[in-house]
Amino acid sequence: MVRTYRVNHNANIGKQDKITAVIKEYRKTAQSISSAQWQRFYKEGKSFNKYFDIKHIQTSLSERYKQTCQYQVVSILNSFISNRKNDFTRMVYRSHLPEQIKIDLFTINKYGWWFRKELKKIDTDTLKLARKIFKYILSEHRNPNFKNISMHLDHKVALMSGKVQDKATSFDYWVRLSTLDKNYPVYMPVKTNPYFENIEGKLKHFCQIGLKEDRDITLSFIKDVPNEKDSYKPVINKISLDTGLKMLFATDKGDLVGRNFYETLQKFDRQITKLVSNRQRQKLKVRCRKYDDLISKLNAYLKNEINRCLNKLVDLYLPAEIVVERLNFRNLNLSKRMNRLITILGKTLIKTKLQSLHETYRIKIIEINPAYTSQECSVCGYVDKNNRQEQEAIKCRFCNTSQHADVNGARNHLVRSSDEVINIYKNKKAVLHILVDRFLYKLSNTERKYAMPHSKAMALLSKNPYFSGSLAQAKGFL
Repeated sequence: MVRTYRVNHNANIGKQDKITAVIKEYRKTAQSISSAQWQRFYKEGKSFNKYFDIKHIQTSLSERYKQTCQYQVVSILNSFISNRKNDFTRMVYRSHLPEQIKIDLFTINKYGWWFRKELKKIDTDTLKLARKIFKYILSEHRNPNFKNISMHLDHKVALMSGKVQDKATSFDYWVRLSTLDKNYPVYMPVKTNPYFENIEGKLKHFCQIGLKEDRDITLSFIKDVPNEKDSYKPVINKISLDTGLKMLFATDKGDLVGRNFYETLQKFDRQITKLVSNRQRQKLKVRCRKYDDLISKLNAYLKNEINRCLNKLVDLYLPAEIVVERLNFRNLNLSKRMNRLITILGKTLIKTKLQSLHETYRIKIIEINPAYTSQECSVCGYVDKNNRQEQEAIKCRFCNTSQHADVNGARNHLVRSSDEVINIYKNKKAVLHILVDRFLYKLSNTERKYAMPHSKAMALLSKNPYFSGSLAQAKGFL
């Protein structure tokens, strides 16, 4: 199992200038390769190909660099398309199309045939519909941007070695990097750290080199660390998580972790907002070194806090499965800029950490449909927007149960993880209809269990707009 670790280089200014020139050319080449791959994708209806002939692309990079760049570009594009396939599946599943057309659309989506001109056993109209749906989905998302990517390099262009004879002996490693000047590579001296050296694993002959704002060159090494899957022994079947900003994570067991998360975000928000306001008042661009440093610190804090909290919960419960909701980081008390930043950064970091837990320990990650889990009582199942009149607490208007709102949400997530009807493809309207019908069907038993008079239940439900359907009328609540 491979892991990436940041290390420090000690390249002088002259070497850094040459490396910077390579990175900038690499990024331009990546954009050109991406354009060529997309053109092939649309016109010929073919998937992205890492062996595609790109000799026509003009660049100062060597052919080895170009091929390395294409491998990286295609990997990113395939990941993007994989996510769009999931979006396509959700959209078709929620539609009211005839069943056979849905099956044909799923087939087209599975094999990536959206832009084929014709297909056997699938009519042209269905193929056109698939193309229309997929184009709409693409229009809702930005294509991968290669303007700021890091270079993922193997031994063909970046050769790693230990201390070189007759070279400086104060460094732990050297990276021999090909440059734009043929036969004139640069040697990057590298100083590692005890943390990296103490990690068990074999060093891979592969590195990542990036550039921050045209000034800071970053270097990362890769290690193939021992697989911990066999040593991990689950103790419980599942834990479910509710993710938020007031509390970073709440579990169905009642744990609340990341208690200072929101306060720290507010501090970052005030600093960023003040800086942005000052620069806008001076009619300057928002982006500057100080702004980038603040964003970098915010990203580092989010990553450390998310990793710390999830590691803590895994160590505490040793679960076989983790149930999570489809993430939505938003808070009205934070600025639009901060909401946007934490939505982008937070989602990515949590998904990355959960994927890491899956790869490291074989923990299964289950994503559930979160519709109305914040308004539904986890005890009796009554759903009402007035159940949650406070940010941190929920009190059911039917059974009078009071509990922390995030813990209640986590307990609903746990139930949803085994629900075969409310899956992630159901829209909110369909989910609400199912929740209301279920509650009404078991209402007589629920009334007896919580000693609620039928007249009081009628008065409560008649004022709840969620219970305005025909089933509520048939049961005499409207």
